[in-house]
Formats: sequence, C-alpha cells, structure tokens
Amino acid sequence: MAKLEWHQAAEVMQKNLVKISTFCNGYGSGVFVRVPMDTPGACCVLTAYHVIEEAYNKGATIEIKIETTQEKIPLLSTQRYIFPDMARDQALIIFGSSQKLGAIDEYSLMKTGKRCKTGVELGWLGYPDLEIAEDTACFLRGSVSAYLSDKEAYLVDGASIHGISGGPVFCREDAKVTLVGIVTNYYPNQVTTGNHNTQAWPGLAMFRTINPLMKLYEAADSAKKSAAEILRANTNHK
Repeated sequence: MAKLEWHQAAEVMQKNLVKISTFCNGYGSGVFVRVPMDTPGACCVLTAYHVIEEAYNKGATIEIKIETTQEKIPLLSTQRYIFPDMARDQALIIFGSSQKLGAIDEYSLMKTGKRCKTGVELGWLGYPDLEIAEDTACFLRGSVSAYLSDKEAYLVDGASIHGISGGPVFCREDAKVTLVGIVTNYYPNQVTTGNHNTQAWPGLAMFRTINPLMKLYEAADSAKKSAAEILRANTNHK
C-alpha cells in the first residue's frame, strides 16, 4: 500500500488541530486525542504545559479554536480539567462537548516502546507567532536527528517557532498517519561572533513523545476507569 503524501497526512492532522489562547499567556497549539474509556461527552486536547501554564496557575479562561471549522470554544476554569506533566512539558485539557470534535479515528497513536528511527521524516503543525501568519495553520517537516531515551524525546532538524508549541508531530506509516508526539522546545546553535555578540543560528527542535499519554490509556483501560479518575488520583489538577 502506497505511503501517504505529506499534504494528505497534513490534511488528516489539520482536522484535529486547535489553537489554544489564554488571556494571560499568549497562545500555542494542540491536538485532539481520545479520552480513555471513551468518557461520554468529554473531549481531550493534548498540548505543551508551558502553553497553558499561566491559565493552570491563575485559573484564566482558555479559548480553543478548531482549525477546520474556526469555531472558538471558551473554557472557564470551572468548565475544564487541566492535568499537567510539568517535567515533560505536556498537559491534557479535558472538557465536555455536546458534539463530536476533531477526527481522532483518522490517525493512529505511536505505541509505547516503539519509536521512529534516525533519518525518518516527521511533520508537525501549529500556529507560528509571526505577524503574517499568527492565525494560519502551518506545516513543517524535518528528519529525526537522534532519540533521547532518558527524555523520551526526538531531536529533529527543523524549526519550532513560538506559537507552534503543543502542536501535533506525526509520521507516515504506509497508508496511515501516526501521532508521534508534540512540539515542546527549540535549541538554537549559539554562536559568538568576533565582536563578542552572541547570535542564534539554526539548531534542533525537540519533540516529546506521547508515551505518557499511552501509559495513561493503558492504566485507564486496565482499571476500567476514566481519564479523569486516573489523573485525579495521580496528579494535581485545575
């Protein structure tokens, strides 16, 4: 079966892409993922913790804008649960909805213990903090440079611009799209010039894997509990 073209893979993930804004911390990106045990009426967005950090700490309203419909969903502190994994710069936002959001059945999740090899191409989506495109979903791609086992993260030869943080990182496996992780960091190459000024040259992006999410699914499915029940028992949430 032929591998998908990148534009086809991007179209699949755009259906699950969201822009996440807060009134006190700018904006970032996120992706719809399934809630363990298919909790009725609940939606779940995976993003980077630093995107919603101020909202988590101060209870500010979060606005989620869906890429495909441009619908904006405001979430007061009483209308969502935020479950952070600060050490890995990841967070889940769980909230109720009377309608199906995203198209999570159109992509697969990278299984725990499996990873993309060095040289494999990855693509990612998000909303770059650029004046000409801050409200435009942009696609980027690059190759895996290395895998950091201790951090469960990929180093990739590509850009991670402010605003793209939390966006989905994915690969093409045969005729399907697989969610690999999310955008979290960018490490520029700091170069000191002759006049002792430091300049940031192109470096490497770091993408955290979805392993913690997959482990949460496994725990919830095994215990036959919802994501919220598992997370409440193991983390602080707001």
